[in-house]
Amino acid sequence: EKGDGPCAKAKPCHAEKMLKKIEKDAIQAKKDAEEAAKNAPPPGPRAQTFYMYRAQSAASYPLENINTADLAGAFWYLHNEVIVATPRKYKIDRIKRFKVTVKNTWEFWNAHKRQFSAFVAYDAGGCTTPVCKDIYHQYGFVVGCQVQPLSVAGYMGRHQTNWQCSKGQDECKAPIWYSLPGGCPAKGIPNAAINPNSVDIDVSKWKTPECIKRMPGGHCKGDEVTGEPTCTYTYEPAGEIFLDELVGIDDYNEFWNTSYTDCEKKKDHGELPHSHVCRHNKEYDPKTDKGVGTDFWNGKLDKEKCSERLDKARALFKKKFPDLPEHLDEPACEFDMYYQGEFDWKINHTGAVKSSWWDDRM
Repeated sequence: EKGDGPCAKAKPCHAEKMLKKIEKDAIQAKKDAEEAAKNAPPPGPRAQTFYMYRAQSAASYPLENINTADLAGAFWYLHNEVIVATPRKYKIDRIKRFKVTVKNTWEFWNAHKRQFSAFVAYDAGGCTTPVCKDIYHQYGFVVGCQVQPLSVAGYMGRHQTNWQCSKGQDECKAPIWYSLPGGCPAKGIPNAAINPNSVDIDVSKWKTPECIKRMPGGHCKGDEVTGEPTCTYTYEPAGEIFLDELVGIDDYNEFWNTSYTDCEKKKDHGELPHSHVCRHNKEYDPKTDKGVGTDFWNGKLDKEKCSERLDKARALFKKKFPDLPEHLDEPACEFDMYYQGEFDWKINHTGAVKSSWWDDRM
């Protein structure tokens, strides 16, 4: 009868087979967890190496007391701040790339359990964010980051760069800006002395020796990043590409400055028909979302076109510098927030490299 078969009493059919599968799955899950724990990085600040980029002119200065970006962040800046001006803002004509290693302090990790601090703004060699001094006094010269909104320009990274998003959202790949603290970050060039078009900028002229000694910044003096309060990053140049070559402009001055008058002269000399309409070239007009004389920047919010521009930049870097990797994955910008009153908290040095700087800081 039914009670004498394999489904007797309360025992379900195939119960033994089901129990064996559950046991097997549990053993495999334990192995997977052990393997994941083995491969997981240890808690605490990690040394992370990746590319940072900076859009700039022919000016030459160290990567200290300055803001940088990932490639998407550099294009976000170019599209919103630089090419909207004719000629380009600050005579910016290139994208410089740097191989950077960042390791922030244990003092910061112990308070936030994050790899990156908050982004702070640098202008003319000085930090303009009001809490700069509080941050560096409490945690050492930590490197900061922030993501930029895709609602302003559609540039995205190749992988997750942002934790403040829902799984699958484009915002999870938002462009990143970074802040790199250098010596005496509180003092920059006075407004009256700023010449944005200068290619010979001596920012240190306005920083006192005492300030630089007591607030030396996070750029390490050696090759290894230790995570000490005065050694949170190293960098080395990794090539540069020029905007004219990227965009397809042979002569930038002719493009924006003389092309219109040359066109009118050709009409006067009969080299062009009088019906021909001469136009003032512009790389990008935000009113039309298009360029005049070039279509490279057309579609600021078009994510496919933005991705194509990023790929062209990577390809040009590879062409110019074939021995260097085309891409290094950026770590996610995962800073959370500063908490009320945290700059008055007792500093937690657990796990940190000992440093005499804490006793002499400003």
